[in-house]
Amino acid sequence: MQKMVNFESLIDDQKIPIRLAFITPDGAPNIISLWYEQIDGKIYCATQSTAKIVSYLKKNPNCGFEIAADKPPYKGTRGKGVAKIIPEDGEKILVLLMSKYLGDKTSTLSKFLKNNKKNEVAIEITPYKLLNYDYSKRMKDI
Repeated sequence: MQKMVNFESLIDDQKIPIRLAFITPDGAPNIISLWYEQIDGKIYCATQSTAKIVSYLKKNPNCGFEIAADKPPYKGTRGKGVAKIIPEDGEKILVLLMSKYLGDKTSTLSKFLKNNKKNEVAIEITPYKLLNYDYSKRMKDI
């Protein structure tokens, strides 16, 4: 598995979520935060098959995203992509995400996720536009 090279390594290495923008059936934009991993130039997330985001992305796979820390100096990556729901990869992606975000620790959350992993689906995002930004220089005295 190869990491996506267009993302800033600082952003990739942090345990921050991706903010995924999508369009609801009534045409309104919305955003959800999800755990993510980059594999072979694509972004992968996992969620329960019954989550509303799954039906929304099936209906309209166009999406926007941002991966950025909330504290100054602000830096991150944002872009546009096309999402695809892959039910058969849900459990595999969830295991990768749990390792990245939770490590080997046993917690209430890890137990819950393990108990419900059969219902997970993968969200595969193929980015077609990426923009890296870094305001470190202009924010150096903050």
